[in-house]
Amino acid sequence: MEKDNVKNVVTKNKSHFKKKFINFLILFLILTVGLIMYSRYVSTKGLIVKEYRISNEKIPYNFSGIKIVHFSDVLFKSTINLDDIKNMVSKMNELKPDIVVFTGGLISEGKSLSEEEISELTSILSDIDYNIGKYAVRGDEDGDDFTCIMEEAGFNILNNKGEFVYNKALTPIFIAGLSSSIKDAINTSKAFEDVDKDANKDAYYKILLMHEGDSAVSVLKERDDVDLILAGNSLNGSIVIPFYGGLLSSRGSDTYKEPFYEVNNTLIYVSSGLGTKDIYYRFNNKPSFNFYRLKSL
Repeated sequence: MEKDNVKNVVTKNKSHFKKKFINFLILFLILTVGLIMYSRYVSTKGLIVKEYRISNEKIPYNFSGIKIVHFSDVLFKSTINLDDIKNMVSKMNELKPDIVVFTGGLISEGKSLSEEEISELTSILSDIDYNIGKYAVRGDEDGDDFTCIMEEAGFNILNNKGEFVYNKALTPIFIAGLSSSIKDAINTSKAFEDVDKDANKDAYYKILLMHEGDSAVSVLKERDDVDLILAGNSLNGSIVIPFYGGLLSSRGSDTYKEPFYEVNNTLIYVSSGLGTKDIYYRFNNKPSFNFYRLKSL
């Protein structure tokens, strides 16, 4: 009789354990599916603005208070449609930027655009308000449509090229851009050749645009006078784990893929972009653009 009671207890314990294990598997499955759905349909939508204040003694007084909007990796036709881009432009214009910069990745890789889509995308980007200028560099995904759209939308494409930027005809800053290191050969010397000819070249505040953050590795070996580098491409790792960082790597963005770095006297900001690549997922990493306020010291 006592053996039967022990047997019944063991049987009940096994049954209870089995039920708890099944419940755990069901809960785990629900959470996993929920996380996947959230990362696919919730985290890839919406738009946030990441705001930064940048102070430097080389920023001239006539540029103190200047506002810069930096966007990257729109990747139209990934998880981003024309309405999303319209919303982005509307949020940008609310900030009344002085300078707008784009660090490549306009159209999702492998996607083609109709003439109507090209026209509408051009029109939307043309609506970006600015006071001083709009500048862009090409990403590795960007082809002939990129040049047509961005130039028609009023962007000055700075691929291995730079120019002095003036505000109120006083002391300028210098903005340069590099070609995609994946698609083309970057040429830092050519990008900075105009400022290097100037006798006061060391006094100018210098901003460098690039698509792949890792282009900064070679740039910083060549020059120690670049004050601000703005990049894209990495999407900050797409899937971002708290206290760890982005999980996914993009070619050309292994060393510099997180949102911010400081290397000696150079600040590096990497936009998380708007769209998606490789996989249509984001986690803890909403679509965004960066907003900088310059301050003279």
